[in-house]
Amino acid sequence: MHNEENEEHWSDHAICRGADPDLFFPIGYSVPVLQAQEEAAKAICANCPVVSDCLSWALKVGEPDGIWGGTTPEERRYLRRTAEAPARKRLPVIVVRGDASESEHASAA
Repeated sequence: MHNEENEEHWSDHAICRGADPDLFFPIGYSVPVLQAQEEAAKAICANCPVVSDCLSWALKVGEPDGIWGGTTPEERRYLRRTAEAPARKRLPVIVVRGDASESEHASAA
């Protein structure tokens, strides 16, 4: 019979398990302080064997706070937006009167 209670989870192997949780939820009152806190947390993530699993989980559940998988909330929002964005098609070049390159297009015709 399957017992989830005894099953290992990726978080069992995360090296942040023994770290101070406040490190991964930085609160800075100035940009330099906040950046220093984020960099300290990301340094731990950089050496973690499950960093990709952690990031995948954070993206999947939409984790809004903290450093997860070596990313800030802003970085995760960017990753979600770019992953969900449809492929962009190149738009045709449109020449507008008075455009500096209009004379080049006219002479080519």
